[in-house]
Amino acid sequence: MPKQKNVPIKYTSREFTTIKQDLIEHAKRYYPDDYNDFSEASFGSLVFDTVAYVGDVLSYYLDYSVNESFLDSALEFSNIRKHAKNLGYKFTGVPVAEGIVAFFIKVPSIVEGNAPDTDYLPILKKGAQIVSANGSTYTLLEDVNFGAPENDFIGATFTQDGGTQEFAVRAYGMVSSGKILSTDVDLTEATFEKFRKVRVDDGSVTEIIKVEDSEGNIFYEVDYLSQETVFIETTNQNALTDGVRSIIKPFVTARRFTVMQENNSTFLQFGFGSDNDDDSGLADPSKVAIKMHAKDHITHTAIDPTKLLGTDKLGISPQGTILTITYKKNDRANPSSAANTIKTVQTADFKFMNEQNLIATTVATVKNSVECSNEKPLVAPQLSVTSDELKVRSKNFFATQNRAVTKQDYEAIAYNMPNKFGSLKRVNIINNPFATNKELVMYVISENNEGVLTQTETLAKQNLKSWLEQYSSINDIVKINDAKIVNFAIDFEVKTDNRYDTTGVLADAVDRLKFQYSEKFYIGEPIYINDIFNILSKTEGIIDVVKVKVNNRSSNDGPGYTSIPFIMDDVISNDATYYKAPKNVIFELRYPDQDITGKAS
Repeated sequence: MPKQKNVPIKYTSREFTTIKQDLIEHAKRYYPDDYNDFSEASFGSLVFDTVAYVGDVLSYYLDYSVNESFLDSALEFSNIRKHAKNLGYKFTGVPVAEGIVAFFIKVPSIVEGNAPDTDYLPILKKGAQIVSANGSTYTLLEDVNFGAPENDFIGATFTQDGGTQEFAVRAYGMVSSGKILSTDVDLTEATFEKFRKVRVDDGSVTEIIKVEDSEGNIFYEVDYLSQETVFIETTNQNALTDGVRSIIKPFVTARRFTVMQENNSTFLQFGFGSDNDDDSGLADPSKVAIKMHAKDHITHTAIDPTKLLGTDKLGISPQGTILTITYKKNDRANPSSAANTIKTVQTADFKFMNEQNLIATTVATVKNSVECSNEKPLVAPQLSVTSDELKVRSKNFFATQNRAVTKQDYEAIAYNMPNKFGSLKRVNIINNPFATNKELVMYVISENNEGVLTQTETLAKQNLKSWLEQYSSINDIVKINDAKIVNFAIDFEVKTDNRYDTTGVLADAVDRLKFQYSEKFYIGEPIYINDIFNILSKTEGIIDVVKVKVNNRSSNDGPGYTSIPFIMDDVISNDATYYKAPKNVIFELRYPDQDITGKAS
């Protein structure tokens, strides 16, 4: 029996020319009697070209698919985003504007006319929706109590004898961008499906508020489907005595889901268990702790990991029901609003203490008198993140393992704070050299919707502090400070080739510098003069770089710049190759069109 001939295969031929050459050599070697016309005008040459073309295309897509399968080599932002999600880093890319809004109502006075009638001071329930002049919708995040003693009261209307007929009351509440919407997903006729994915809306969803089925069962959002325990908020019956409004309790639930966001869609993904799995109620520590009976050993931990990860269902996949999904979504790409532009209360739900004992017409008058205004602008952060930035952030976050020990851990966890709590453009954490204890100082900076660096809002810094506390070591003290923004400008002088148009050469050089500094600096990152020299010297038409000077720009040089004066010559290195940045300073080329100037000699 003749042995089978093994034809050697070359995997190094991956583009048109080499593939065609291999085909020709293969035909010459194995089919010399059947085909020997290898001229370019022959029909065989057409076949070789066609097959080589197909091979070249397949090689391209094979390389592309393999490269996109790994985080380091991926180029498509959507694929990098998926890899980052697999590492635990969630990037929504949806900007959220948050801030304080003042609410006003008019309430009648008491008979004497010297104080408001407290019976008509209601509570504006959270969930109220207000609209700005540019059409952005905002949702109230907390109840606004108009009867709180810290509110402002002032006479609004007066009687003929000088008494106060109505008082105007001003109270404040926290709002965030996005309108509350609801959608129903009919699964009554759907068959059972493991890991069911349900599309909610497009990619502009900012938050999933509630998911409930037609039987009244509530599904809870978790980070991962293996996470069985969630924390629910319950009303504290002793709130008046201990000052705590709510109590957080652990709750073990089989009905849970994760949120998956892509560029154009938002999905909910459920587990693969059946409806026969029930919620197991409040977490019982005695059931989570190690069982000592029937064991001849104990582990060094106090909690048995098998009890925490003992699920084999990863949650229930809904079927035979109707899911009602309540969510919040931005109605504009840029939800920012200038000061005093939020004026319209679209929906409001009021609660009066004893409404059944009040005059109905007066209650209606109080409700209809509600107004609002934002005393400060509500600015949504700019969430532009480059592909390289997303790769670094996701790797650093994965390395933290949900705890903050190193500098990189703290920075990665800070970047992973949800956007609804505030967005950070740059973060830098250092040891406080002036503190006697182990105090860390984190410098932060944000970016507004115009791509300009700005100070991080106070509320965002408070949220960041709370966000870090759940990851930091027990003896770490983290202090959040604003980084100082130092604006700079670049002036250069070059010699150009007489064969080139000087104006065009300078314009090309300026464009190349703009591209170089289009990405924001990091806090503490220096300005390398050699980079500027290299860019200018490699510009076509420039034969020599005569001078490069980096100057400070402050509010004294024009509107829009920061008010921080900075002497650049004081921070230049000894070899004059770079400008050093203090650890709490970030350099910014704020207005490239006017901050990069050059001349030719």
